[in-house]
Amino acid sequence: MMSTAVLEEIIEKLELLSEAEQQKLAEAIEQQKQMKAETERKAFIRSLRGKYAFVPTSSEDFAKRKQEEIELEDRRSRNAEK
Repeated sequence: MMSTAVLEEIIEKLELLSEAEQQKLAEAIEQQKQMKAETERKAFIRSLRGKYAFVPTSSEDFAKRKQEEIELEDRRSRNAEK
């Protein structure tokens, strides 16, 4: 964290800026915050992709797996009846 003296110096310099310059600075700071948030969001998404890469997500894959399970259960039932 910044020392009080450094913060006070920054505030003094900010007070010397014109209103237009203060507005530009505020916009630049906001843009930086948004870029950082976007970067963090993208990093989080990449980490999830790696963590859950093996998990099929499409409905077609799900339907295919379910059909395979049903067919397996049917074969087991027929074999048990014999």
